[in-house]
Amino acid sequence: MSFQEKYIFTPENATFFSSQFDILITGWKDLSSERCMHFQNNIPNFKGLKYSFDICENVEKLSFRIENSDGILIDEKQNLSLIPELYNLLLKSNFKGSNICIDITSLKQGILFLLIQIFINNVKPAQLFVAYTEPLEYKKRRDIHIGETEEYDLYDRIIGSSNGVPGFNKSRSSKKILLLAPIGFDSQRLQTIYESLKPDKLIPIVGFPSFVPGWNLTAIKMNYLILKSDDCFDFIRACEAASPFYLFDLLTEEFHRYNSQYDIYISPLGTRPHCLGAALFVAKNPSTYLIYDFPVEKKYRSERILKTNIYHLSKYIS
Repeated sequence: MSFQEKYIFTPENATFFSSQFDILITGWKDLSSERCMHFQNNIPNFKGLKYSFDICENVEKLSFRIENSDGILIDEKQNLSLIPELYNLLLKSNFKGSNICIDITSLKQGILFLLIQIFINNVKPAQLFVAYTEPLEYKKRRDIHIGETEEYDLYDRIIGSSNGVPGFNKSRSSKKILLLAPIGFDSQRLQTIYESLKPDKLIPIVGFPSFVPGWNLTAIKMNYLILKSDDCFDFIRACEAASPFYLFDLLTEEFHRYNSQYDIYISPLGTRPHCLGAALFVAKNPSTYLIYDFPVEKKYRSERILKTNIYHLSKYIS
């Protein structure tokens, strides 16, 4: 298992970390969300530029906002083509050779996947950090009717995986398919991708240790029907929910075990740190396939803050 540079962000080390970053990347600001703003509001020594990114629901259009550390707007553009405009922006701006931190707490996954690929393989920063603020609770549905399986109120709708992940699309081969899927609290997402992809083998990945004790069991419970249907309980793997490093290592292990027999498909449906680990792995292993269903998240889907982690990812830069 490789060494993971993972740090808990605290008031005692906030000054040190905030002085390390030249550029902070975030999701489009939601000033009403305590969790989404927690890291940004607690980096007192940050004097660089803030880039806020957003994408439309069909993951085709990019919007961005650039501010200085005092919150003064420098530039703003909306409804650009995600590809190639994100790459062009990163290439033309001062990202290459800078110290960059990406706060993925509110960053949409379509942006996260593409940012990681570009930073790892193309526009290479001097240092790359990622911050993530864990929730203490996710909101449950108030009314559950007979026959319904969803317990949590996390998404307005699911766009689906039919259009592929921008920047990661490629043709299928004739080999059998292995699906590696970190799972979350949603009973339909894995089911839908499984039925669409029709993999020959499924390996579910459960976040354990989880952010909160017992959440790993909740993930298994919510995905029980598809796990039972595929009869894959013996293949369930555990991986720390807050660690992109351990997920990267787990995916590496399974890739080397099965690559000669299968095309490897990765569908990160669990935690954002697992999405980050999947993005790192696919960026470093372009023969693998990334599949994602782009849920439209509820504005208020979590409550209270557990802690913020900072990940140092510079070792992955090619």
